[in-house]
Amino acid sequence: MIDQSYDQIFTSFEEISSNFKRSNQYFDILYDSFSSVFIEKSPFAEDISVNVKTSGIVVRTFDGTWKEIALDDFSKLNNVTEKLPKVINKGEEIAEFEGWKLDKEIKPKINPKEVSIEDKLKKIRYISNFVQNYDKRIVLCKIKYMETETTRIFVNNEGCQLRQVIPRTRLFIIPIVKEGMKIDFDHFLTDGIVGFEIFDELTDNKLEQIANTSLEMLNAKKPPLGKFPVIVDPGMAGIIAHESFGHGLEADQVLRERSYLKEKLNKQVASDICVICDTPNTEDVLGFYFFDDEGIRAGKNVLVENGILKNFIYDRRSASVLNGDPQGNGRRQSYAHVVHPRMSNTYFEPGDYDLEEMISEIKEGVMVNHSYFGMEDPIGGGLQCMSKKGYLIQNGEKTQLLRSIALTGYVLDVLQNIDAISKDPTHLDGGVCGKGHADDVPVSDGGSYLKIKEVLISPG
Repeated sequence: MIDQSYDQIFTSFEEISSNFKRSNQYFDILYDSFSSVFIEKSPFAEDISVNVKTSGIVVRTFDGTWKEIALDDFSKLNNVTEKLPKVINKGEEIAEFEGWKLDKEIKPKINPKEVSIEDKLKKIRYISNFVQNYDKRIVLCKIKYMETETTRIFVNNEGCQLRQVIPRTRLFIIPIVKEGMKIDFDHFLTDGIVGFEIFDELTDNKLEQIANTSLEMLNAKKPPLGKFPVIVDPGMAGIIAHESFGHGLEADQVLRERSYLKEKLNKQVASDICVICDTPNTEDVLGFYFFDDEGIRAGKNVLVENGILKNFIYDRRSASVLNGDPQGNGRRQSYAHVVHPRMSNTYFEPGDYDLEEMISEIKEGVMVNHSYFGMEDPIGGGLQCMSKKGYLIQNGEKTQLLRSIALTGYVLDVLQNIDAISKDPTHLDGGVCGKGHADDVPVSDGGSYLKIKEVLISPG
C-alpha cells in the first residue's frame, strides 16, 4: 500500500526522472491505484468482493530493451535509480514527444464510495425481486454489478506530469425463463464513466421491458443454416471491429509476424463505405481515458478509412519501430503488468442509410441482435461471433424472432461485403479485454447497423 499525497508523488517522481537524460535514454514512472466493488446476485447466493485500495509504482527505462521495476512500497523508490541501467545514445530508439501536463478527476453524480454496501444490495435485491416476480416463467434473475476507480500518475523525462482519476460502473441483468422444456434468456447491459446514478434509468417500466425481452425468447425459433444477407446491430458490429479485426491491428502482433494484417497497410481491407476507429477519449464510455500508461494523449486512431487500412494500434515502442503515430493505446492492467498495444473504444462510424431502408432491400435474410461472444484470431483472420438472438427477414420485413446465431468466415470477406451502414448514432457497449488470457483492461466497442451482402450463419 502506498500512502502519499499527489503532490508528494509528483515531487518524488520528477526528482527520480531528472537522473535520466532524454537524449541518452527514455524513462518514465507510473503510480497506479485501484479500488473496486463487485456484487453478483442470484436467488441462491450474494457474492461480494471489495478492494478498498491496491496501489503500486512501476519505473521503466529503455536501453535497447525495456527494463522496469514494480514496487508496492513507496520507500523502495529511494535506490531505484541505482538498479536501472544508465546508457548513452539510446534516446532516439524510442520516438520523442512533447511533454504535457494534465490533472483531471472525474467526479460522478453519485459517488459509489459514499453509498454503503447494504444500500447497494438493497437496490440490487429490489431489481432481482421485481424481475423474478414479474412472471412465473422467470425462474431466476442474475445480476452482476461492478464499480471501480482508477488513479494513474505519470511522469517521464520528456516533461510529462499527468494525473487522472476515472470511475467506471457496469451493471448486467440476466432474467432466465422456463416454459415446459424450453429454457432461455436475454440480457441487459449498461455501463460507463458514471457512478451509482447508473441505477437511475432502471425504473419499473424499464425492468418490465428487460423481463419481457427474455420472455419473448420462449417463442424464438432456430435460425437457418447457410449463406444469407445479414444485418448486424451495433453490438455485433463492435464484436466484429474488436475481436475479429482489431486484435490483428495490435502492432506487437505485427512486429512478431503474428498478424494476418501485417502486409495490408494502405491496402483495401473493407468496402469503401467503412470507417473503423479506435478512440480512447470517446466520452462517457467504459474504455475512456485522458492518457495511456505511457503518457500519450488519448486521441482518435482512424484504423480504416473508406475501406483502406490506415493505421495499426501502437504503443511507444511499436510506433518507434514502424514509424507510426500513437494515439494512446499503450496500456497495462496495473503497475504489476507490462505495457502492450491495446484497443480502447473500437467502432464503425455511422453511414447514411435508414435502418428500415436496409431491411427493405433484403428478400430473404437475417437480422442479428445482442452480441454475446466473439473469438479473436489475429493470425488467421477468422470470424467467429455469436449473438443472443435475431430476426428472420422476409420480403423486406423483419418477422420471426430467432434464437442465438453464429457468424463464421473470414473477417476481410465480411468487411468487403458490407454494402450499407445506418446513420444511427454510434452506440458502444463496455467490457473487459484480455491480451490472450491475461492483462485485462476496460474497453468499449460498437457502431451503427451494418448490412452484409452475404455471410455464413448457423445456430449458435
